[in-house]
Amino acid sequence: MPLDSASFLQHAAPDEKTTVYTKATDGTVQEHPALLIAQTKHQKLFITLEKRRRYVTHTQVPGSNDVEIDFLQDYEEIEALMEDAGLDGIHDGEQGILYHNLLFLLMNP
Repeated sequence: MPLDSASFLQHAAPDEKTTVYTKATDGTVQEHPALLIAQTKHQKLFITLEKRRRYVTHTQVPGSNDVEIDFLQDYEEIEALMEDAGLDGIHDGEQGILYHNLLFLLMNP
């Protein structure tokens, strides 16, 4: 039985979730909740909870407080970020892969 996404998000740590905004073809702005699944020192990888999963990175700009946001569509880029996060070690609150969020996404396609 799938878990309720709203309940899961309500109990997720604030730094493990975000909202991704997209513009529809009719010009309306849509909100998509997303979960953090991998993090390196300068980059975070989120996956949206919508039916069509989107992969979004937040990258810290060196020497600045600015964050660049990008949608990834290339599997190799996603794989490389996951590998880097895994090599950084198991998630310790700052870096690594968040297995509980990955498990939730796998159980709730």
